[in-house]
Amino acid sequence: EDFEKVIARGREGTYYIDDGNELEFFEIIERVKPDVIFTGPRVGELVKKLHIPYVNGHAYHNGPYMGFEGFVNLARDMYNAVHNPLRHLAAVDIRDKAQTTPIITRGAA
Repeated sequence: EDFEKVIARGREGTYYIDDGNELEFFEIIERVKPDVIFTGPRVGELVKKLHIPYVNGHAYHNGPYMGFEGFVNLARDMYNAVHNPLRHLAAVDIRDKAQTTPIITRGAA
């Protein structure tokens, strides 16, 4: 009954997955090509392998996502996920000697 309520509120073209498996998630990600994913830890581990930025909505590392202050927390977490330099470096195959990768260095904080 709850699932039917959620579907009734959705727009045409929305995908709904109830307790999906890896193959279903990969299929949806291939179709939608999201810029960022807001999810739990299980799907987060899958999208990490695809180098797609994600926010773990179950962790609340920087506080809850409720109200104005919560929206600021969510915006910061989404920005950090999208602009994380490690995500871009993870796609580099270090075994390929011909490929050069810039080394990112920062001063001590």
